Amino acid sequence: MIRPQADFSAPLPPRHADAGRPLTWWRSAVPASIWAPLEQVIAADPSLRAARAESAAAQARWRQAAADTGPSLSLAADADVSRVSGERSDSQSVGVDGALPIDANGALGLRVDAARNLWIATNADARQLESDLARDYLIAQLDGAEANERLALLQRQIELAETLLRLIELRFTQGLASSVDVLQQRDQVASLRQELPLARIDRQRAANRLRRISARTPDQLSPLVVVPLPEVNGVFTSVEPIELLTRRAAMRASGARLEAADARFAAALADRWPTLRLSATGLSRALSGDVTTLLAGTLDAAMTLFDSGNLEAIAAERRAQLVAAGQQYLADWLDAVIEVDDLIHQEASLRERIVLSEQRLENAEALLKASQRRYEQGVSDYLPVLAALRGMQQQQRDELALRAELARSRVRLHRALGHPMSADAA
Repeated sequence: MIRPQADFSAPLPPRHADAGRPLTWWRSAVPASIWAPLEQVIAADPSLRAARAESAAAQARWRQAAADTGPSLSLAADADVSRVSGERSDSQSVGVDGALPIDANGALGLRVDAARNLWIATNADARQLESDLARDYLIAQLDGAEANERLALLQRQIELAETLLRLIELRFTQGLASSVDVLQQRDQVASLRQELPLARIDRQRAANRLRRISARTPDQLSPLVVVPLPEVNGVFTSVEPIELLTRRAAMRASGARLEAADARFAAALADRWPTLRLSATGLSRALSGDVTTLLAGTLDAAMTLFDSGNLEAIAAERRAQLVAAGQQYLADWLDAVIEVDDLIHQEASLRERIVLSEQRLENAEALLKASQRRYEQGVSDYLPVLAALRGMQQQQRDELALRAELARSRVRLHRALGHPMSADAA
């Protein structure tokens, strides 16, 4: 059972209301410069186009079901010439048939409701896929930007490490440094160079993910934007768990499928009652110049008296499908609530870790400067300088990784919170 009073285990970060906000979550999450390329890329995705085509097909099925409840007319005409015993006989006829189903048991209307709700579900599925693609696009952009920044950071660190290696080698030739100092610094340079292929493959994978979304092959230019790590808004929509039922497109799809299952079950129950159909025929026939007009009207009624339990079995099947849809609706909501709750805690944890990381980076930089001064003054050897340098470089990479992960976490949280229902109408 869905609990309207349910709440998250932790409050959201600083929140805003939906009033005056964009109708898509990514327009609230990232700077305006990213909106156009994002929406252009996801619009080219084949899976999104397929989902929208499926929604159009479901809408057509809904129109078909609605048309079955209305009147129908058909026109028929024929002409015949025959000769019997030398005598010629001509005949022509024109007829109009009309039929109007009478939804006495309500089954036709219920099937229209089921088809309409299935269209709502497929439309919401397309909206959810669009939301997921926007998330994937932004995360790929963040991954690519992080890889670029990591490459630039590694290049600077390698240049510094190589400069220090040359200085240590020079001091070694002067007898002012040991072979251990030289070997350790060479290992530091090699360790940094070993990080370069990893950063390059991360950038390549991010570019290929964007190629996949935009329906491009690896030989085509990737839509990866090479920019510094973009900022992701840390202010979120004020949402309660019960609101996810309408804010998340996947939940709207699940709810619509539940409504469709309910309508199909009700239609299966209604099929056990009589059905009515009103039909009328108008026929004008001319035989050898003799014109005859026939008008007829018929009211048909039908009711199944015995079918070896077929209608009962269909109703039992529809009832089981309804129960399954209801349980799936509950499971989907619980998954959505838990996902948001996890992301709230993750975002808060990352913010706290970044503050601590920045403090550690400041300490590492101060330690490096102090170690260099002591070494220059001859108070200590080079090993403390080398250790401080390694610590600072590692802390720089850790701080970059934390900032990138915080941005990804915020993207996921914006997507998990969804957007107002008015976005579908728009």
